[in-house]
Amino acid sequence: MLINSLSLLFAFTDFINEWEAFGIILVLAVLIDWISPQPAEFYEFRNPQSLYYYLHASWLGHLRLKDAFWPFFILFNAVLVYIDYRIEEGSFTVASWVTVHIIMTMPLIYWTGAVWRCSDKCSSKRWASAARLLTVLAFLEFGLRWVILDQYPNILFNCQQMITQWGDC
Repeated sequence: MLINSLSLLFAFTDFINEWEAFGIILVLAVLIDWISPQPAEFYEFRNPQSLYYYLHASWLGHLRLKDAFWPFFILFNAVLVYIDYRIEEGSFTVASWVTVHIIMTMPLIYWTGAVWRCSDKCSSKRWASAARLLTVLAFLEFGLRWVILDQYPNILFNCQQMITQWGDC
């Protein structure tokens, strides 16, 4: 997350530099740490028996933070790495790349709600703040990818993909 989009923007554009990105992430980290709750003294842990009950319990905040955070974090980053790999290889169209981002938006919203509701069920406030920060950075990642698509498509897409999408290179 943020590795491919930020490195492309740092290397090929003047949209944002390293210090600005560091400042934005630092301010977000401080704000999120400030609003993150203290860990609960005691909480009821539920062991979901199926995927439906897992999704329901995580959305309602009845799971431990690590159980709500890690599965989607791994899935989300795997999807981003995969679609970036496919676009670099030229075996994916721009429309397919955008479609996968649109498809991942709803699970991202779900994941954010689940992590924020489960963040009082962890061992320390720092872990809760880190998990919340990573969910916010996932939205920032989508924003940076939109900037790349809209303003700087030539740094990610090859000429054949751009001709198919926009009609010129």
